[in-house]
Amino acid sequence: MNNTSTDYITTKLSRFSIIKLTVEVLIALFGIFGNVLVAVVIKGLGKKKTTTDLYLLNLAIADLGILLLTFPLVAIRENAPTNWPLGEFVCLYSYPIPEIFHGTSVWFIVVIAIVRYREIVIPRKAIRNKNKISLKYAKTTAVCIWVASFLLFSLPFYFVVSFGLPPGEVGVWCGPIWPSLIIAQLYLCLLTTFGYIIPLGVICWTYLAISRAINRSSNFLFAMKRGQDGAEGNLQVAVTGVQSIRLRQNKRAKKILTPVVVVFAITMFPLTILRLTLAFWPSLAEKDYYENTLFAVTLFVIANSSANPVIYSIASKSFRKGMTNLYSKCLIKCL
Repeated sequence: MNNTSTDYITTKLSRFSIIKLTVEVLIALFGIFGNVLVAVVIKGLGKKKTTTDLYLLNLAIADLGILLLTFPLVAIRENAPTNWPLGEFVCLYSYPIPEIFHGTSVWFIVVIAIVRYREIVIPRKAIRNKNKISLKYAKTTAVCIWVASFLLFSLPFYFVVSFGLPPGEVGVWCGPIWPSLIIAQLYLCLLTTFGYIIPLGVICWTYLAISRAINRSSNFLFAMKRGQDGAEGNLQVAVTGVQSIRLRQNKRAKKILTPVVVVFAITMFPLTILRLTLAFWPSLAEKDYYENTLFAVTLFVIANSSANPVIYSIASKSFRKGMTNLYSKCLIKCL
């Protein structure tokens, strides 16, 4: 192959890399804007925040971590796998940190689904200071999720991450060097189990439980309406009216959970498959098509973090009110 052909291929590959990076950056910027907006609106709610709002705030922070820290590091690994430019300190101490954000993002999705399940399937009676107690419990839960994500997803990396010159290669390499293949396989299987399989199972279970509860409510409401034809009294009519309102609310919650299940299952599936494949086929990282595979997986991950604000902001009535108030304030200032 002559020099002209080589230069043409190199230029073509460079242009393709630029296009890929541009697509990733555009999606990430959209996600950053959305998550910052969610955080600003929820922080502006003050004492009016609900448990769902608190979990949404933590989810937005976790997704911002993915978009601002995890994505740039993955982009560096994708475009300069053997030429780490950020130095030894960032490699050894900051390299494992982004894994925290992935774990917290996944499990705050799970917690929000569980909160919806509890509100619809097993609603509790109103008690004094219920919101204050619930927020205190939610804050404890949020702290536990962050700590558990660090211990499970990030801490193991600190024992295996390495910085140095790969044998026989030019450049500086940063990444994990596992003591044995079995340990690497166990860790990747652990990430797959707690980062996809269990969360997806819990989300699907809550979705099905909510669907069953809504179907039972629909049947009950239908029976109550039929009973009105042969019974007199305002009590039955009042009960039916309350049931109708609650049924409409529950159906809206189900519509929200539907994209939650679909988006999470689809966007996190490629990362799960890649982890399992690398666990049992490590040489995949040396294949020519691995770079494009990593690009596709990265695209799905940042798409998930960018879609979360759109999906979950719909789940919070107080968030929508806060969004309206923020828009009104901005409009007044502009005028």
